[in-house]
Amino acid sequence: MENFYKLIKRLRKECPWDAKQTQKSRIPFLLEETYELIDAIEKNDKEKTVEELGDLLLNIFMQMVIVEEGTNSKENIIERISNKIIKRHPHVFDKIKVKDSNEVIKNWQQIKKKEKPSSILSDVPLTLPSLLLAQRLQKIASSVGFDWNDMSGVFDKLEEEIEELKKADSNDEKKEELGDILFVLAHLGNFLKIDTEMALRMTCEKFKKRFKAIEDGLKKKGKTFEQSNLDEMETLWQEAKED
Repeated sequence: MENFYKLIKRLRKECPWDAKQTQKSRIPFLLEETYELIDAIEKNDKEKTVEELGDLLLNIFMQMVIVEEGTNSKENIIERISNKIIKRHPHVFDKIKVKDSNEVIKNWQQIKKKEKPSSILSDVPLTLPSLLLAQRLQKIASSVGFDWNDMSGVFDKLEEEIEELKKADSNDEKKEELGDILFVLAHLGNFLKIDTEMALRMTCEKFKKRFKAIEDGLKKKGKTFEQSNLDEMETLWQEAKED
């Protein structure tokens, strides 16, 4: 790890392109490599996962090198995260007892609140993907008791928001109500213990495969989408679904 860090420092010093990079200019690469790693993990591609972990590590180390050129050091970065881990895991590094993972999360939020008493939601970045953001916000609210007792409350709220969308007149109202529906659906994932972001990604992948089956089916018939109709495409969709 130390040798790799020195390699990145050399890139930063001797490569004209790397030398002119900033923390902000590296953001697109950081995001791209993160999504590529997620894709490899989802596909259970072990070799690709190793490759993408390396690419992500390169981006993280580059960020650390740039930070180190200022007033901080990599040792300070590692020391701070180490102290945070120890402090927020008293059930591992101290004598606190916990029953399950839910109690771990509850203790984590309480510790965070003591560290930064202004707001337990203040550390949740709005730059997160929207479904993940919604689920994270509601998990934190739930950890302090602001939640329904069971899923029936979520379903009732979902029906209420759907009715409000039906009654909405202006585009702004429709936008707001649609957002409320998605927010409730994200929280349903919390009750089901399902990551809503990943669930939707799976559905998108499923849709992509089935839609390609429609396209391939039409090509076999010598047709394009423009030469087809909804009934024919629906038949091919159902065939893909059965497969």
